[in-house]
Amino acid sequence: MGDKSKLRKNGGKGTFLGNALRKLKDVSPELLSIVGNFVPGISGLSDIMGAIVGDKHTPQETKDILLAELQKDIAVEIEITKRWESDNKSQDWLPRNIRPLVVANFTLLIDVVIIGGMWGRPLGEVYLPILMTMGITAIGGYFTLREFGKSKHS
Repeated sequence: MGDKSKLRKNGGKGTFLGNALRKLKDVSPELLSIVGNFVPGISGLSDIMGAIVGDKHTPQETKDILLAELQKDIAVEIEITKRWESDNKSQDWLPRNIRPLVVANFTLLIDVVIIGGMWGRPLGEVYLPILMTMGITAIGGYFTLREFGKSKHS
């Protein structure tokens, strides 16, 4: 089937760092392994930054490129977190509850897909990548932010 090492995990456009790693040739295998197994969120990106800086086998020029791309990913994460925190502080009902509503709606959608598949109406394979991306984004983002909020306020 061919080499899949350059494919994006969720089929999307990828992160700035991930796209740079797919183009660069002189990145150490150890660093690639660390980046490939990172935990999403600001703390995970900070861990990657430390790994890039501390890597002894990747040339400094390549490290500089990776760090610049990583900074872009961190800026995106910070903006998303700011939007979610702003929603939580809103006085209006809908912005405060939009994330739980999206998670509930997505969970219902998954239930319909599973039940439909059991009754002979499977979801076309073309829709699976978008469904997986939505699940990771909606459900993963929701619970990640909830945990981040708990740790921040404790």
